[in-house]
Amino acid sequence: MAVFEPHSEKQDRAIFSQALIIIAGTGIQYGKTTIGAIRTKIAMHRYIDPTDNFIIAAPTYKIMQQATLPEFLKWMGGVGEYHKGDAIFKMHRGGTAYLRTATDPDSVVGITNVRHIWGDEAGLYSLYFHENLQARASFRQAPICYTTSPYALNWLYTDYIRRHQAIAKKVANGDNLTAEEQRFWNEVEVIQATSRENPFFPDEEYERKRATMDPRRFNMVYGGNFERMEGLVYDCFRDFTHVVPVETLPERTQYVAGVDWGFTNPASILVFGVAPNGTVYLVSEWYKPQQTIGSIVEAAKRLKSYFGIDRFYCDPSAPANIMEFNKAKLTAIPGNNDIRAGIDAFYEWIAADRFRVFYGRAPNFLDEISAYHYPTEVDVDADKDVKERLPVKQYDHAMDAARYCLYALKKTGLEKRQLARSAPRKDLRLHIYDDLIKKNISGQDYDW
Repeated sequence: MAVFEPHSEKQDRAIFSQALIIIAGTGIQYGKTTIGAIRTKIAMHRYIDPTDNFIIAAPTYKIMQQATLPEFLKWMGGVGEYHKGDAIFKMHRGGTAYLRTATDPDSVVGITNVRHIWGDEAGLYSLYFHENLQARASFRQAPICYTTSPYALNWLYTDYIRRHQAIAKKVANGDNLTAEEQRFWNEVEVIQATSRENPFFPDEEYERKRATMDPRRFNMVYGGNFERMEGLVYDCFRDFTHVVPVETLPERTQYVAGVDWGFTNPASILVFGVAPNGTVYLVSEWYKPQQTIGSIVEAAKRLKSYFGIDRFYCDPSAPANIMEFNKAKLTAIPGNNDIRAGIDAFYEWIAADRFRVFYGRAPNFLDEISAYHYPTEVDVDADKDVKERLPVKQYDHAMDAARYCLYALKKTGLEKRQLARSAPRKDLRLHIYDDLIKKNISGQDYDW
């Protein structure tokens, strides 16, 4: 059996941290995968009842098979057995570790009595998968350890790393923390390190890469710093500009929605308010997997009752679903599925500074837009004649719903119409959002 000794104070701190959420965001070859494997081994030796369960997660099957699983098995020799068919590891005298990937974000649902979760390369997870892992951990207040290289400014950065950095600055300055900040500080530990902080990483290679790579890319890959993902489709979107506090929209605002169907993948309904001045506001989202057309219709009916939605622009690939919407007196129109044209229309709304997202109303949309990107050279086979590259087809359900709607708005010119001629509509006031939260219309639990 291999003997392990941490190579640095930071690696030691990550392995033995008692926080509820531990994030090791580091440069490559720092030893972050080892952190997760050793933490899981310690947990499986601490909790030895046969009913104790553990989760090991990776973003894709490929990463699980090539990196996460081999590192775990390396340290678990002689204490249990890996069952490939079921993707589980059973201790000879103890519990079971379930190996799951974010490819199916519901793959962890139903796993009970979870004592520890290790999520490898968590920067590639969708917000929905992260929330499912949190749900598995909640009953036993199991710690979650996320090990990752920086990939994008998604939920991992905005909800944890950026917030932790801000609180750490206050602590360093001796400022008083609010009760919520103190709770976060006690429960979340963020450890960032460069590749060079692994004493076994060659200095000459580190310096060579620093001299030859784009500085921003180097800071991500080797420096462990979180930056904007390369090749973003909507690279003009900035959360500090385009995400705004919830406000009352003018009386004659018109509401429309975009719909992306889904069952294995999440279904998405995005509600947009088009103000008289032509600015489009994303005011609500409904985002859930494993939904039948009946469930989607019911969600759309509830959203219509609150917002007075005029039209639903839908994924045209399922005419039968569009028919079901219309049968339910939901005016549904097939969206245009020209991806390039839709992206261009969406991009134009943002670049023209006529697109806003209400804070806290569309977390899955914000998560997707932060990582919606074009493929790199290595993603395209050399023998393929690719004339026009389209975005990577992954975690794009809200992006598709937005594209159907915003393209239609451009083509119909709704924002240019004289909206004063239309019938007055109910103001979109904060009490409506309170009702949405209470009735869980949007499918989200929001933190005001």
